[in-house]
Amino acid sequence: MNTPIARLLLIAAGALALGACDHAKSTAEVAQDTRSAEQNAAEATAKAEQSAQEKLADASHDVRTEQRDLAHESAVQEQKVADTQAEGDHKVALARCEGMSGAARKSCKDEADAKYEIAKGKAELARAQSDPKP
Repeated sequence: MNTPIARLLLIAAGALALGACDHAKSTAEVAQDTRSAEQNAAEATAKAEQSAQEKLADASHDVRTEQRDLAHESAVQEQKVADTQAEGDHKVALARCEGMSGAARKSCKDEADAKYEIAKGKAELARAQSDPKP
């Protein structure tokens, strides 16, 4: 089968096969393919938008939670600092009272204790006003 006719037939068959791959679709087929592609694109876009909205909502929730945690921790630490300051001031005041005697000493200690309780109360009130967590 090495004849020129066989070769010509093989070449012609290959050309016909390649030509058939490049034929135009009918208008109805193009319209159907277009509608299908548009629908697939719309569905994919809707899914992407939904996913984006969910991720943004989750991130927003995470940010709010972190901000609340930060505000809580800030309130707790500010109260600790205020309490420590009040304790230090109280100890200094009591040390000063040691140089006194009698009623003056008692009055000095009572005043130091009262100032300490007021300072602790103010620290607690400040925390209650600024702490988002009860």
